[in-house]
Amino acid sequence: AALQKFYDDANGDALVLNKWFMCQAVADLPDVLDRVKALVKHPDFTLTNPNRCSSLISAFTMNAAHFHAEDGEGYKFLGDMTAQVDKLNPQLSSRMGRGLIQWRKYSEERGALMKEALQELADMKPISSDLFEVVSSSLN
Repeated sequence: AALQKFYDDANGDALVLNKWFMCQAVADLPDVLDRVKALVKHPDFTLTNPNRCSSLISAFTMNAAHFHAEDGEGYKFLGDMTAQVDKLNPQLSSRMGRGLIQWRKYSEERGALMKEALQELADMKPISSDLFEVVSSSLN
């Protein structure tokens, strides 16, 4: 009810809607990743708006407990979204890809999952030079 009121009160204001997406992406809820995936399909969400994209996807990467879940699903999600954004906005995709480059600082299991997501991005054809620079330098 509170989220719906927040959304209704936003009345289409882009900055307020960005906050509406962000507060859901950083929520400490067991199903937050599923919620974020559902929000990607929301009519007010678009990958072509860098601020909107960051307010949901990049904000989720700051939700440490859920982004770094042991199953690696947060990393897969970020990798998938980064690949989609790379076709639209290489500068944004390279910023998003940075969410995975610290893989050496995590446990062996988590680091391997992050590295796997980076490798999938590096293997994309085509890949923008912006994103390639970020992922390849992290992998080497």
